[in-house]
Amino acid sequence: MFLSKRPNGIYHIYYKKSNGRMTSVSTKTKLKSEANKFLIKFASKTTYENGAKVLPTSVIKFSKEFLKHSEAVHTYWTNYTYKQTFGFFNSFFSDKLITEIEASDINRYVEYRINTASIYQARKDLINIAAAFNWAIVQGYLNENPCKNVNRIKVPQKLPLYYSLKDFNKLLGVIDSEDILDITIFAVNTGLRQMELIKLQWQQVSFTDKILILDNQNHITKGKKVRTIPMNSKALDVLDKRFKNSIGDIVFTYNKEIMSQDFLSHKFASYVEKAKINSKLNFHSLRHTFASWLVQKGVSIYEVSKLLGHADIKTTQIYAHLRSDDLRNAVERLD
Repeated sequence: MFLSKRPNGIYHIYYKKSNGRMTSVSTKTKLKSEANKFLIKFASKTTYENGAKVLPTSVIKFSKEFLKHSEAVHTYWTNYTYKQTFGFFNSFFSDKLITEIEASDINRYVEYRINTASIYQARKDLINIAAAFNWAIVQGYLNENPCKNVNRIKVPQKLPLYYSLKDFNKLLGVIDSEDILDITIFAVNTGLRQMELIKLQWQQVSFTDKILILDNQNHITKGKKVRTIPMNSKALDVLDKRFKNSIGDIVFTYNKEIMSQDFLSHKFASYVEKAKINSKLNFHSLRHTFASWLVQKGVSIYEVSKLLGHADIKTTQIYAHLRSDDLRNAVERLD
C-alpha cells in the first residue's frame, strides 16, 4: 500500500485487493499531509494480501516509540547510536509513513549517509534501521522489513587507535584531577568500557580474589553476559586507594559526584589536547591500548578476546597485526 500523485496533482492510494489485483482509491487532495491522514484512516480498515493488519504510522512517530523502547532495553551507548541514526533518518523521510519505505528508499538513504558522513556511519545506520524495523514487524507496524533486500555494506578495516607508552605518559603528566587520573590508569589496565567503569560499584570488587565481576546488576554490559575481569597490581593499587576514601557505592566519582559519559569524554578530550598528542585519541582508545599492549607482550588473541568480553574472536582479530614478530619468525624457518 502506498501513496502516488497523479498527473492532476491528486494523491491516490494503491493497494492489492484480496484477489491479488492492484487497485487504487483517490484521497481527493493535493496535499501530502492530508493524503497521509486519509491513508492512515483507510489502512486501518484494510488488510494486506497476507491477511495481516498493520498500524500505519509516520516515520517520526515510529522513531519516538522505538527510541522509548530502546531506552528501556538497551545500554546507554546503544541507545545513543539509535538516537543519532533516527535524527538523520527522520530528516530524510520526514513526510513518509514507514509502510511507504521500500528497499530503494533505504538504498538512497545509505548513499546519502556515505556522501555526507562516511561509509562507517552509513553501515551503522543500516544495522540500526534494520533492527528497528524488525521491532516494527513485531509491533504490527510492518509486515516485511525493507532492509532485507538491501545489500550489507562492507567497510574497509580500520586499525585501532591506541596510545604509545610515550604518549600515554604525556597524558598522565597533564591530568590534574586525581579522580580522572585514577579512572585512566584503571581503564588502561583492565580494558573496561567507559560505562562499565562509570557504573562500577564496590560490591563488584573482590580484593581477595583480585577480580571484578560485571554481573549486569548495575549496568547491562554490551554482550549482556556476566564477565569476570582479573586485576593486576596497578589496578588493585588504584582501587585500594579509592576504597580508603570512598563514601558511597560507586567506585569512580568526580569530586564525590557521579560522572556522566559526556562529562568524562569532554574532560578527557581537554587533557588529550593539553598533552599535545593525536587529537583523535579519546577515552575509548584506552580500551584499544589495553588490548594492543597485551598483544605486543605476546598474549594470545584468544585470551585478549576473553578479557575484552568480545562475543566473537573475529572482533579481536583487528589487533592481530601487532603480532608481526610471530609471522616473521614463521617465515625465517624456511632459511
